[in-house]
Amino acid sequence: MQRKIAMSLAAVACLCQPFYAQAKSWFEVEVFVFEREGQTNTEQWQNTPPQAISANHIDLISPIITTDITGVALGLSGCISTDWLSNSDEQTNCDPLAKQQAQTHPSQVPMSIAAETEQQAYLGDAPVLLAQSQSQFTDIIDSISKERNVKPLLHLTWQQDMQPRRQATPVRIYAGKDYSEQFHFQGSPVSQTDTQSQEPETPLYLNDFSNFDFMIGTETVSPVWQLDGMINIYLNHYLFIEHDLFLRKVTQKEVTATDKGTVSAIAGYNRYQTDTSSTTTAQLALISEPFLQAIPLKQNRRVRSGQVHYFDHPNMGIVMQIRRMEQPETARPIDLTPNEADINALPKSQVELQDNTAATN
Repeated sequence: MQRKIAMSLAAVACLCQPFYAQAKSWFEVEVFVFEREGQTNTEQWQNTPPQAISANHIDLISPIITTDITGVALGLSGCISTDWLSNSDEQTNCDPLAKQQAQTHPSQVPMSIAAETEQQAYLGDAPVLLAQSQSQFTDIIDSISKERNVKPLLHLTWQQDMQPRRQATPVRIYAGKDYSEQFHFQGSPVSQTDTQSQEPETPLYLNDFSNFDFMIGTETVSPVWQLDGMINIYLNHYLFIEHDLFLRKVTQKEVTATDKGTVSAIAGYNRYQTDTSSTTTAQLALISEPFLQAIPLKQNRRVRSGQVHYFDHPNMGIVMQIRRMEQPETARPIDLTPNEADINALPKSQVELQDNTAATN
């Protein structure tokens, strides 16, 4: 009898183990990235263009820094959707503020990315960005920032349900300056011909609001961030951190050019030109032009929760910590409160009926 009871208890324990592992899979992640400016090192980085950003990622930064273009989508001052697709005089009646919403991202990403108020994760949530008050790297950031030639780039904290590597979705990380006015994503400089062309550059990812610009006849250019890439954290008996990032720096690159043409005035670099006055044949020559070099950082490391981990690189550094947290036990409550847009969309008679019902109750 005792043997049967022991076997039953062992069976129950085995059945409960996967659920327990799943229930304890939520962790808190904090990341601080900085650049080493003016570093002189012997590393020779190839001018290999970076790979395009995969659409399969979680973006915690864009919802914080992108410009709200809801007014454009709805048509301010009585404009209807077709007004934005035509060049008619009807556009003159549109709100001028709406016309100025062509660029939906800033030219510089703020160093600190955080929610406005303290947040908590619920069962079934995607990664949740936390508030600045929920971070723990204040002393670490202050200490590193005081070092010589260190420039802080990004700091953020989030809560995440860790999954096996095949099910894990990487978190998109980008920071610093947007170089899209001076350079293409692949690193080549933007010429005057490029800036005058009406052909928009193909977006490299489709989850930002800048792709809405084509509806109002403006050119769409995807940002080219100074720091860009992915951080993938997954659980395979142990925790693993996988970096696939690159840091962009302006350098010089030797290219071949024919003396029949003049090197374009590239992003204000007007000094790079060839003299065509004394040559009639197409001769190849080496010239130097600006180039936006993408310096890679690819690492995969097994880590322990609670420990502060430092990822070193000649041109940058990353400080990360994965912390245990109180596990979510309930699903996110459903907010049934109607917003102002929903109320305005209702017929007037229905709104009055709801107001009378609320007053009666």
